[in-house]
Amino acid sequence: MLTLQKGRYKALECIGSGTTSSVERARDNVIGRAVALKTLIHNFGDDLEEQFLREAQLVGQLSHPAIVQLYDVGINEEGRPFLVMEYIAGRTLEEYLESNTLTLQRACAWAADLARAMALAHRTGIIHGDIKPGNIFVTPEEKVKLGDFGIARLATQASVTERVKGTPAYLAPEQILGARQDQRSDQFSFGIVFYQLLTGARPFEGNSVGAVCSEILYAEPVPPSKRNPAVPRELDRVIARCLAKNPLERFDSFEQLVTFLYPYTRSRPRPPALRTGKRSWWMQPSKQREIWLVAAGAFLLAAAFQFPQVLRTRFRNPPAPTRFYYHPGAPYEALRYTRQPSSMEPQPEAEIPDEQPKQTEKQQTSPRMIHSQKIALATLNRRPTSSPSSTSKQSPDVLHVSQTPTGNK
Repeated sequence: MLTLQKGRYKALECIGSGTTSSVERARDNVIGRAVALKTLIHNFGDDLEEQFLREAQLVGQLSHPAIVQLYDVGINEEGRPFLVMEYIAGRTLEEYLESNTLTLQRACAWAADLARAMALAHRTGIIHGDIKPGNIFVTPEEKVKLGDFGIARLATQASVTERVKGTPAYLAPEQILGARQDQRSDQFSFGIVFYQLLTGARPFEGNSVGAVCSEILYAEPVPPSKRNPAVPRELDRVIARCLAKNPLERFDSFEQLVTFLYPYTRSRPRPPALRTGKRSWWMQPSKQREIWLVAAGAFLLAAAFQFPQVLRTRFRNPPAPTRFYYHPGAPYEALRYTRQPSSMEPQPEAEIPDEQPKQTEKQQTSPRMIHSQKIALATLNRRPTSSPSSTSKQSPDVLHVSQTPTGNK
């Protein structure tokens, strides 16, 4: 049996009310913090009270940044159960979307945070049963938190007896038909909320509860990219799989859904940095396109240095042929100037009178310059004589120079 510590929570103001409960901002007099006090309108029976306590214990153990923390549960003096939850100073997602439009990155980031929170709750064994923008809170730091985990379904079961339980615009087909619900039922409601984050409108918009339920059961929603051109086609397939009529055609779990949302949450806009001066271009982060441009420029620069050399090699003039000089048939020694003394034929010794020795000593022969190269060329160019015998005996290549002795004068 749930008990109440009297006087611990003091209600300050009403911040919201619905068909099943009312929410007030209160003060915890023991700890001294602001809390959200949610009081259910209808009482629990003995069977639902025990279930309510078990699920409240499970929800109280959930710890995730995208989950509204549950602090306490109990029954007030009037016999009505209440929940003490974390107080969020911001607005609900429903109020936020009325005056704001989300970018693609922020919508995917918020959806991924909610999907991770649902994955944690499903691992614990808790089914939310009423995922809608009214149960999602936006903090002043632009973060989202999902409340009423598991408790909303029990509150709905205690308050109404008709077949449809929960908010009709966010119900799964199996909820409308009264079939068994599981974790994939929350996935259908999540798909509707995600569709609304991307486009700002619900996929099933009927004028009445019956029309909305009929669209959920039979109509196919318009792809989000038709309403918002910034939405890629891959997210159209993710939304279509979440909103499949057959639960078996949806994702196996929220962990699998997060893997499809994660790539779209990485490109978040960066806050403007404080600039003290003009930032150099090489200090900015390089993108893939810039890297390819730099690589192409380096390649062209290297080719520019090699191109002139290739042209010179291909189109240069052939080298001049080696000059040929005509050499006559005379040997090289015949072209040199040689200084030769004139040869004197030996004279027979004769008896010379004694009175003439001095006169003989005074007689000396003067040297002569013989142009042997001219004689050699003349000899080579000379025609042979008519006498064959003389030709055969004396070779034209042999030069005989005879010097006639000079007589004494």
